[in-house]
Amino acid sequence: MLFPRPQEISVAAAYDGAHRTRRSGGHGDHRGSRPWVVLSMISSADGATSIDGNSAKLGGPTDREVFLHLHRSADCVLVGAETVRKDTYSPLPEHQQLVVLSTTGDLGSNTQSLLAAGNTRVVEGEVETIVPGLPGSVCVLEGGPSLNHQMLRANLIDEICLTIAPMFVGGTTPRIFEGEWFNHDTWTLAHVCQDSGFVFLRYLRSELGN
Repeated sequence: MLFPRPQEISVAAAYDGAHRTRRSGGHGDHRGSRPWVVLSMISSADGATSIDGNSAKLGGPTDREVFLHLHRSADCVLVGAETVRKDTYSPLPEHQQLVVLSTTGDLGSNTQSLLAAGNTRVVEGEVETIVPGLPGSVCVLEGGPSLNHQMLRANLIDEICLTIAPMFVGGTTPRIFEGEWFNHDTWTLAHVCQDSGFVFLRYLRSELGN
C-alpha cells in the first residue's frame, strides 16, 4: 500500500468491507433502503476497459484476486447482460444472487445453466427502481460502462474499486462510464496500492469518506 500509510498489505485487508454499511441521507438518496454498492472495474492507463471485448485481458494475478475478493464477498452481483455474455459468467454460489439487467434475457452461452441455478434474476427497467429491491447489505457492480453510467447518474454508487493496468491500448474501447457528461462530484481517495505495475485505487463518495 502507498496511501494512506505505506505498508505491505493483503488483498483481504486492503479491501476489508467493515465500512460497507447501509446509510441514509446525502444527494436525496436513502442508503438505508438499499445495499451498499461497490463498483469493481479495471482499465488500461489510457482508459480502455477491455481488449478485444474482454476485460480479463487487461488483468494480472493480483487484479484477479481483488476482483474475486469483491465478487465473492458481496451478497449480490449486479451486471449488464452484454458483460455477462462477453465474460461468460457462470452461476454464483447459492448464498449469492446474480442480477442481470437485460431487455432480451440473452445471457450468452451459459444462459441455460445461469437460469437453472435458481439464484440468477434477469431484470429490466430503471436502476432507481431495481436497486432498492436487491438482496443483502452489499452489492458489487461489475459493469458494463452503460450500466455504470446509469448507476452513477442516479447516485447509487457508494464505492469505486478501480485497477489501472500498465497498458496503453488506444482504439475506441468504452471507458468505465459511457454516457453524456454530467457529473462533477469529487470523490474521496481511500487507498492506493501497487503490484507489478498495476495500480489499485479505492474511492468513496465524498460524504462517506469524511
